This record gives sequence, C-alpha cells and structure tokens, in this order.
Amino acid sequence: METLPTRLTQGMIAYEDDYLLVIDKPAGMLVHPTVSERGGTLYDLVQAYYQEHRITADIHPVSRLDRNTSGLVIFAKEPVVQFWLSQQDVTKEYLAIATGHVKNAAGIIEAPIARKEGSIIERCVDYERGKYAKTAYSVMGYYGANTLLRLRLFTGRTHQIRVHLAHIGHPLVNDNLYGEPGPQARHALHAYRLAFTHPVGDTKLEITRAIPADLRKILY
Repeated sequence: METLPTRLTQGMIAYEDDYLLVIDKPAGMLVHPTVSERGGTLYDLVQAYYQEHRITADIHPVSRLDRNTSGLVIFAKEPVVQFWLSQQDVTKEYLAIATGHVKNAAGIIEAPIARKEGSIIERCVDYERGKYAKTAYSVMGYYGANTLLRLRLFTGRTHQIRVHLAHIGHPLVNDNLYGEPGPQARHALHAYRLAFTHPVGDTKLEITRAIPADLRKILY
C-alpha cells in the first residue's frame, strides 16, 4: 500500500463549495478518529485544511468508507446540511475487482447482514438476525481470473459489498477477511460515483473519480 498523505491536497478534493467538501480518500486511511486511533485520519486532514485556509466551518462526515476502501467521502460544513443530505437518497456506486468470473451480466443481491457471532469486526449473511441489505451489480469485464464490477448500494450496512460478494462466491481480490484468510490489506474496492441533489439550491450533482492506479495494476 502506498504511503498515506499527511495533508489534504487539491488532487484529493473532488468537489468543494461553502456547504460541502467531497474528498477522494486513499486506501489505508480511517475517515474518523476512534478511541484507539487518533491522528492521520481523513477528519484530521480536513481539520488541518480548514486551519490552513482559514475556513470557519464544521466537519460533519455524511458518508464513510472502510479503512482499506478508497474513494469519495462527503463532509458537510454545517449540521443542517448533514441532516438534509441524510434525508435524501444519495446514489453511491463502486468499482470492485472480484475473484473468479461472475457469470450473470447483472444482478441484485438481497441478503440480510448481521455481526458475526464472536467478532466485533466481521459481518455475515444471517437470515434470522440480519438487517435487510440490497446491492445491485453489473459486469464491466473479465481480467484474467477476476471480474471488474460496478455496484450500487441501496442500503448502507457495514461491509455490505464485501459480505454480499463473498456470499455469491466471489469475494473481493485481496479481501483477507471475507476471502482467503490473512492479514488485512488493501481490498479491491473503490467508491467512484456519488449523485445527489445539493441541499442548498437543488442543483443536481454527480461526482466521479476513476479507479486508482493500485487497482488498475491488478487489471492489467
């Protein structure tokens, strides 16, 4: 995994105005500090960016990604903007490299997800305890033994894409939690597209970021 940035660069900023900041998060970085880990998170980089540019705004994460997932994350600059965005259906699409060849050109996975018993991290499909989860996918191409997929989330369960792809027998490349066991690494998942109505002014926004270089290497 590449060295993580220590400051928020212009290349990481996918969109910014007086109300919103959308960042292309690198893999390996937490979005928000935790009790056990502080400093070096995306939140910290945004905080330093505000200070550097004398931006007097709040920092409210609207969307989150796993540490080892790259891609677009929304921050609201006012609490009311965060609330307004939480009330609308933000379209979230991902690019993923799955192991094996997914046979159907497109499909929908509807399988409830719950925390795996005995684990504080791992999730699983559980038809008795799980919460409803829905993921749509389409095949974009086959690359060697793997499949490039475009996916859309209709619900936001923890590890949803990772669990659903493992459930159909095609876990993400390098997902050592839901595929081949091993130390956690950069799994092949990138949040590449967000589409929503701007909460101030009702403008339709579509923000995209191409699949990053480290995942392109897997394809080619």
